[in-house]
Amino acid sequence: MTTALTPSTLTDLDALAYAGPAALVITITPHLATELLKRNTRNRNLRPRAVSDYARDMTAGSWVINGEAIKLATNGDVLDGQHRLHAITKAQRSIDMFVVIGLAPETQETMDSGRKRSTGDVLSLRAEDNATTLAAITRRVWAWQQGDRRFKGRDTPTTAECVAVLTAHPELRRSAEIATRTRNAFPHIPQSVLGTAHFLFNAIDPDECAWFFQRLADGANLPVGHPILALRARVTSERLDAVRMAEDRFMAYLIRTWNAVRDGRELARLTHKSGSDIPDPK
Repeated sequence: MTTALTPSTLTDLDALAYAGPAALVITITPHLATELLKRNTRNRNLRPRAVSDYARDMTAGSWVINGEAIKLATNGDVLDGQHRLHAITKAQRSIDMFVVIGLAPETQETMDSGRKRSTGDVLSLRAEDNATTLAAITRRVWAWQQGDRRFKGRDTPTTAECVAVLTAHPELRRSAEIATRTRNAFPHIPQSVLGTAHFLFNAIDPDECAWFFQRLADGANLPVGHPILALRARVTSERLDAVRMAEDRFMAYLIRTWNAVRDGRELARLTHKSGSDIPDPK
């Protein structure tokens, strides 16, 4: 069981640091974070998106002690952890964190040399099927829920936010399975977009959604002029022409096709003007 030291000041930390390297758990208040950042004199460029990501997790109560530490040199300089400290000041939350003190300044050169664990890695550790695809879909569903229908917003979801989406919508696992199966049969639309569209369409009409994705995969028994045939022809043509299509364009095609099917309309040719709004599925 860890014990948080509250309150803790720079003077307390400096006194302990002289004894050499040590690790402890400290409740870092917004005030202490601000004071520590005054000693952040030699570090990488700040990434505002990372600060926003961390701050959202802190505000949501999703931040947990995971062994990653704020690292301070023997002279008190911040060697690692500036993004977490900025996030504490942004969120205005007091957060319990490991702090390693008393490190030689030159050790900073060896920090953060590993690869960050992705959301897909986390879902794989949880033994989720189709973990990479499932992670990609949850990120795009999160974006859609934030009003970002082009999946190009400034903010991207944290792993905790993706897990929260999956917890709220366990049916996303089925969407990932259908996306993988459809992609294997018709490899011209990204799985991430297929899964996101399946999630949205399934919430409207599960039976018609199941039929829609079966016919998207195999194109079987569809009459001339059917919207799904227009979709299959359009994306196949653009992919064969080596056109690099953005995800929002795929999404617009899928929604326009779905809406035409729902309306019972024929669709000889599928179009979507670049930069135009992504329609609502209905």
